[in-house]
Amino acid sequence: MNAEQAAMMLKLQQVGMTMDDLREYLDTHLYDTYAIERFNMAAAEYAALQEEYSRTYSPLTWHNQSNSTTEWAWGLSDFPWDF
Repeated sequence: MNAEQAAMMLKLQQVGMTMDDLREYLDTHLYDTYAIERFNMAAAEYAALQEEYSRTYSPLTWHNQSNSTTEWAWGLSDFPWDF
């Protein structure tokens, strides 16, 4: 894994943790519009980062698999949990 790939993976993990924290907070603060807005922003950022990572390096989940008819990219590189 090169430095750029590692940096993108770290950013994905950071945004994912932000979403986890906000999700737990929102379990007990159902009407906190600021937290809801922050969660939605983090979710959009996570989706964009995940798409970019999958397009640039390799799919993070089988859901990110391209529509290729010649190869199944999910199995061509290291799996996300191997990093």
